[in-house]
Amino acid sequence: MLNRSSGQIEANGMASVSDFEQGQTFTIEAGGQKIPLELSAVKPIAASPRPGGGFSLLFKGPRDIALPQATYLFTGESGSHEIFIVPVAADATGRLYEAVFN
Repeated sequence: MLNRSSGQIEANGMASVSDFEQGQTFTIEAGGQKIPLELSAVKPIAASPRPGGGFSLLFKGPRDIALPQATYLFTGESGSHEIFIVPVAADATGRLYEAVFN
């Protein structure tokens, strides 16, 4: 995982739960648009075999833009991360996407 804020690849090559804080806003580019996604939940995964522990991230995006599951470059205050997201829900206030690091 490239952390562009430091310009270096993390030692183990993987993002960690400490890279993400609930409430952060990230921007991705899709279809020629910059789309804001808010990190609405960070959940540890107990019993994960992943070094450093597993976790999931839940992002909330605009209701009028439906992103397909894919890998996007998320850019925010903590740097940039390539993250694979999957759409999981939608309601009147927006669309939810999940990323799982397990």
